Amino acid sequence: MTKCQELIPMQTQPSRILRWKVFKETSMKTNEIMTIFDYNSWAFERFWKCISQISDEQFVEEIDYSTGSIRNIIVHIIGGNHTWMSVLRGIEIPRRLAFEDFDTSSKTKAKWDELQKEFLDHLSFLDQEQLDGTIDWELLSHGLKSTNLRWEILLHLANHATDHRAQILSILHHHFHIRTVEQDMIIYLAERNQNLRRKQK
Repeated sequence: MTKCQELIPMQTQPSRILRWKVFKETSMKTNEIMTIFDYNSWAFERFWKCISQISDEQFVEEIDYSTGSIRNIIVHIIGGNHTWMSVLRGIEIPRRLAFEDFDTSSKTKAKWDELQKEFLDHLSFLDQEQLDGTIDWELLSHGLKSTNLRWEILLHLANHATDHRAQILSILHHHFHIRTVEQDMIIYLAERNQNLRRKQK
């Protein structure tokens, strides 16, 4: 029997079981997590340049999509990161950020920069054992309670940010007719490799 034939019976099992088998045997390394969040920082730098093209009135303008305005979606990202970081660090969950406290894009970006630095500083000290450690969490708004590995929650944060950046870039393009940017990870990787080659010369 060939290796391909050995794998065929697995395909008849429920997809949920197959996914669980993969997850149990998977782990993310510290350098992989750092790469994902370095990409995240790169994408947000490009993203904020797009945001700078709209006025503060447009920034807080109510839109019939997602959580409302561009401001609201960004504050949702910031608040989500802040909450999950508290869960990961085992400290008291902070008060939910109020949309009305961020009436300008510059004020919102200042809060983003503050918490992003705190997040990246924390991330830089994580070792493999901590990444593979389990975290108990509860999401009352969704009636969810579960346990996940720390790296899985970090992966959720990266994906959550990408999802909402894409929403906002779409709003900027279609609603405000702003020239936006691509945020593909492969572009980030190509730029990173070019920068590494320049440093080696």
